[in-house]
Amino acid sequence: MKPFIAAVVSGLRHYFDFRGRATRPEFWYFFLFWVMAYVIVAVADEAALSPVIDLRELPGSEYLPYAYLDPQVGLLTLLFRPLTAVPTLSVTVRRLHDVGRSGWYSVLWILPIPVMGWFWLVPMLLKPTQTLVADTKQPECE
Repeated sequence: MKPFIAAVVSGLRHYFDFRGRATRPEFWYFFLFWVMAYVIVAVADEAALSPVIDLRELPGSEYLPYAYLDPQVGLLTLLFRPLTAVPTLSVTVRRLHDVGRSGWYSVLWILPIPVMGWFWLVPMLLKPTQTLVADTKQPECE
């Protein structure tokens, strides 16, 4: 339980930090936290509040994977998504740095086609940490 809590705290503490690295457990524990929190928010939204908006009516709705599953969302879900988008994106970028990839690969969460980019992105996120090779200089010959 301790690594899970540490990963969540680290992900939230580094809310706007797109530099550095995130280990594989840190990323996946934070992602697990996000999924669990999203399910709780969505269930509470469905049970307590009436839907506020139909996601299919929004411009660019074809890029919202959740719009295919449950297009009617309430206020809690509308607040949860933007509040958690930045830390989720930052931990993804840091994880990509950890495997030696550019953080720009994180756009595969939504582009070119929702869900299709995940088949390329998720295997990258599953890779082990790429070790840093120290910049060693060869001694100069005299």
